Amino acid sequence: MSSSNHRCGRAGRLAVLLFLGMALRLAARDFWESTPPSEWKEEETMKMLTDSPWARTVSVLAGTLGVGQAAQWTADLPSLSNTGTGRDTSSLTGMAGGISFGKNDFAPLYITWFSSGKIQQALEREAELRRSSSPYVVSLKSDASGSQTPGSKAKRFVAPPTGDYQIAIHGPVMHSFNDVSWNDLKQKTFLSSKKNRSKRIPLKGYIAPKDRTDRMAVFSFEREINGKPVFELEDQEVEFSAHGKKIFLKTSFNLKKMMHGANLDL
Repeated sequence: MSSSNHRCGRAGRLAVLLFLGMALRLAARDFWESTPPSEWKEEETMKMLTDSPWARTVSVLAGTLGVGQAAQWTADLPSLSNTGTGRDTSSLTGMAGGISFGKNDFAPLYITWFSSGKIQQALEREAELRRSSSPYVVSLKSDASGSQTPGSKAKRFVAPPTGDYQIAIHGPVMHSFNDVSWNDLKQKTFLSSKKNRSKRIPLKGYIAPKDRTDRMAVFSFEREINGKPVFELEDQEVEFSAHGKKIFLKTSFNLKKMMHGANLDL
């Protein structure tokens, strides 16, 4: 075998290996990296909102959140009612509330990094999917205060600007979030860095579900200090803790997974 043929064979094998490596990398990419938001399927939007780097689902005893008639959360995000977490609430889908939880039942709470562009895209895509499935659904987008305005096709899938980090909580039992105030929460509610424990950002603002048309509880925190972003990749993880009256929640977000291109998407 001539040296030229040997070189050609080696080059061919290298090309095949490079192609296979590229194919494996593409296959391993998450849908939010490989697929435009306008093409996300229903199950993909729900995964983004409940089980993605920007979202956490936790199960909490309903007795600690207040029991009784569930909030009308299913009118906004019907598919969130069946995630396999805690008590099965699939019967809620498409209903405007009307289910009760006993104090010993587990109720799901969905904690999202609400100011993230990816979360905003998922919410907009979910709204579009519901509009397409029902001619009676009107497109509405919530602003930072919770008010709603007709959706704009030109701005669709573009995250609204916000000056703060925002964490939103949504679920079928939100009574405790309506009963608590900023004063109740401010002492023990914060975002903190896993790497730098001295970096703890106190609660800046709180809007209860009863004061928002989307019925989410929204917590706001400073995004910048002295003109620089509070959190950077070197912080590794950010922990969200919320304590006040009957609310005792803690979860963490892995920053290296919360990227849009080369930038953190917070």
